[in-house]
Amino acid sequence: MIDNQQDNHFKVKTDNTALDNPKWNFWQALYLILLVYLLEFALGWLKIPDNLSDLQGFINYQIIGFGEGLVFFLVLIIFFKIIQRPLTDLGLVNFSWRSVFLGFFGGIFLFFAVGILGNILVEYLGNPDPQSFALVVGGADSIWQFVLLLFLGGVIVPLKEELVFRGLIYPPLRKGYGRGNGILLTALFFGIMHFDIIRFLPLFLGGIVLTWLYEKTQTLWSSIIAHGVWNILMTILMWWQKG
Repeated sequence: MIDNQQDNHFKVKTDNTALDNPKWNFWQALYLILLVYLLEFALGWLKIPDNLSDLQGFINYQIIGFGEGLVFFLVLIIFFKIIQRPLTDLGLVNFSWRSVFLGFFGGIFLFFAVGILGNILVEYLGNPDPQSFALVVGGADSIWQFVLLLFLGGVIVPLKEELVFRGLIYPPLRKGYGRGNGILLTALFFGIMHFDIIRFLPLFLGGIVLTWLYEKTQTLWSSIIAHGVWNILMTILMWWQKG
């Protein structure tokens, strides 16, 4: 873990009081995630659709992807109504051109850094099975499908994951263990929750950068933008590679 004496490196002026003193704890955050997974299980969304390379598989994948984002968002709204706090407590504050700038270049950095680390791991561990998103991109054969994939991967998924991991999970970990340790624990949780052993280290690195961006800028918008840029570049690369 990072020594809490290193917290000085992260100190910036902020009016994001929810980050310093969240009104929820880590276990409540875990219960919310578990609740969403139970809802998805009941809806049959935890099973990856068959035939992802054909049109029906593509449609089913989009329904699950957009539906999961909607369910997470609704659960967060209800939870924050219960604890009588605004959704801005999740870090949706302090939007500025600086956050856009850092988010944009942070996403480019992640694209190259995570890609390089992934290629190094492939040399030693071999090629992992392709992710479901990669299979869907590989089967898409029209511009409208590509645009939907860009929107899902570049907007819906980053918004959902940043609200959950950086917005919901990080503040109580930060409060309990300090900034440095909180960043590492959040990144660890981010990597584990993707349920992919071979890709764990690249995702862990990505989680560190995204959480650091939130801490540095005191706004979740920078992390959302960085995550979106990272995913969009990956989608474009996969689309280009398939010819």
